Amino acid sequence: MHKSEKALLLIANMQQDKKGLDYRIEEILNLCDTGKVDVEGVVVQNLKKPQRSYIGSGKLNESKREVKALNVDLIIVDDELSPNQQKYLEDFFKIKVLDRTALILDIFASRARSKEGRLQVSLAQMEFLLPRLAGQWSHLERLGGGIGTRGPGETQIETDRRLVRNSIKKIKKDLEKVRISRNTQRNRRIKNLFNISLVGYTNAGKSTIFELLTRKNSASSNKLFSTLDTKVGKAFLGINVNCTISDTVGFVDKLPTVLVDAFKATLEELKYSDLLLHIVDCSNPNFDKQIEVVNQLLDDLGLEKKEMIYVFNKIDRLDEDGNESLKEKIKQFGNFMTDSLVSISSKEEVNIDQLNQIILKHIDTSYNRVMEYTVY
Repeated sequence: MHKSEKALLLIANMQQDKKGLDYRIEEILNLCDTGKVDVEGVVVQNLKKPQRSYIGSGKLNESKREVKALNVDLIIVDDELSPNQQKYLEDFFKIKVLDRTALILDIFASRARSKEGRLQVSLAQMEFLLPRLAGQWSHLERLGGGIGTRGPGETQIETDRRLVRNSIKKIKKDLEKVRISRNTQRNRRIKNLFNISLVGYTNAGKSTIFELLTRKNSASSNKLFSTLDTKVGKAFLGINVNCTISDTVGFVDKLPTVLVDAFKATLEELKYSDLLLHIVDCSNPNFDKQIEVVNQLLDDLGLEKKEMIYVFNKIDRLDEDGNESLKEKIKQFGNFMTDSLVSISSKEEVNIDQLNQIILKHIDTSYNRVMEYTVY
């Protein structure tokens, strides 16, 4: 998707909860906007169990009428479809169908800048494509096949599968070389240094905080997934300490498994961190849900025991009218996290000194802990 496409959005809602549904619609609309998709209409069906056709026949027919009335050329589905569901819906609507995973992959592809980032996105796309080849006209000679490469008796689909598998194999080899190089660089960098990593939901403000703490002017923006490539810089915390800070890719609800797997080399940076700064957009009414998503992904990566500070960002937005209930929600959350939570505004540079102090306190505690267990 390089130019804006008009789409109809389909959602099978099994939450039966208006608040959860509103949050879900808002997030997929943001993803569509980031992916340059203009959503012309939304069709929601409340379901008790998943359907083989994603939504029921009545809603499918209603959606078909909407496609014609709105003159859209794309269906967006806010879930990951099975290959059979994908084929069924494309046969039914006779237009392109893109599920949530494919949309996120497309956004990642447009954001990747470094060689490693592009390789990781390509790997995720290939892994996602492989089981779906049977339902597509997938002539993939551009990947290196074509005349003279097909084995005896191979059908087009068998050729395509072989080409994709070969591409996956090559990308994995290239990524392994990058991973070895990254490990060598990291081992040189982290020796005798305290290492901090920024984590958080996408668009929480990690890149702006990275700039403030490292005095680096990187390309931060108010966009989803603006950072895909890990950035590392020396921390300036008011006193001279040997400390580095890494900014990593932002998380999102239902982050595709193929992306998590492909970005393992990048996310590996978190394993070598002494402290995680979990950046939270506390102006978002659903910040608690976003915290859950990030913490679950950290658990899945085996990082649940890492020391962590919650950094509630964008407090400048809380002064807007109608945010009293949100302020109370933040206050209640803070009552349980008094020693590991700081509220700031990276945009207005409010409470940055307070953030520096709580980081220094953790560094000091960590240093003393090491000294206690050192045998002389």
